[in-house]
Amino acid sequence: MPKHIRTHTGERPYECKICLKKFSDRSSWTRHVRVKHSRRPFQCLECGKAFTQKANLQRHMRIHTGELPFPCKVCNKRFRQQSNLTQHQRTHASTKPFLCNYCGKGFRFKGDMLRHTRIHTGERPFKCNICQKSFRQSSHLNHHKITHLRGRKYICKLCGYCTANKGHMECHKVKHTGERPFQCSMCGKRFSQGSHMRAHHVKHTGERPFPCTVCGKRFSQASHMRAHHVKHTGERPFQCSVCGKNFSQKSNLNFHVRNIHVGKKYICKHCPYSSVRLDNMKRHQLKHTGERPYGCSICGKRFGYKSNLNQHCAIVHFEISKF
Repeated sequence: MPKHIRTHTGERPYECKICLKKFSDRSSWTRHVRVKHSRRPFQCLECGKAFTQKANLQRHMRIHTGELPFPCKVCNKRFRQQSNLTQHQRTHASTKPFLCNYCGKGFRFKGDMLRHTRIHTGERPFKCNICQKSFRQSSHLNHHKITHLRGRKYICKLCGYCTANKGHMECHKVKHTGERPFQCSMCGKRFSQGSHMRAHHVKHTGERPFPCTVCGKRFSQASHMRAHHVKHTGERPFQCSVCGKNFSQKSNLNFHVRNIHVGKKYICKHCPYSSVRLDNMKRHQLKHTGERPYGCSICGKRFGYKSNLNQHCAIVHFEISKF
């Protein structure tokens, strides 16, 4: 038993000629050379692809021969590899061994459970290397990347919007037609997109499936949970390309750019005040006109701003409102 004796003597007669590492047995030396130094002696005669082990070559050859040696005993469907058969057999089983830690929903496959869990955690591990937008699933990222390609064959005749995805174009067209095919079953409100309807529906059900992993607070939408989560992390991922200032939310960045770096197109005729937003200018004009469009339904007192009316009702008529 010379191979066994070497474990006691420490003898290592097999030396790698590339890195000079020594081994006690020939099989370990062979495996080292193939894996570490990219020696792939087993080559496919059909396509030329090479492998480090003979078993891997044999599995690969089934692609060319069409051999399917692993049959399913339930539906007789056949597979090239045992692992594919094992995964298929779960489709016949009634048990769902992979459970979501957040809502308890069961899944037959671990991959499906992990993808589902991202709905609760808000994790988006797949990021576009062009615009940095992130996605929960790699398939969603692949569909998104098409929009960066030059060959956008679907073009809107009304506004010139173009996309490589037919579904995106169909969703865009409803902006012009005003069509709202999705209706809420609770209140009857209609929406142009199914995702908007589903986000609205949770207002009726009170469902909050997205918990914050830090404090446990729950939210009805994943975007709300992610916006909340940065309060714990202090992360400010959105940077202004003009001055370099960072923001925790994209909406705050957009507001900053509009009000600081974009030319203010609404100018007051009575004073130097200016704004990039028309609604801000309309509110400002009330100071000059003296108009008070908001009236209290209890005492009739009028206010120029709705926020002032709400404050008045909360303080002055608080006792009345309780009854």
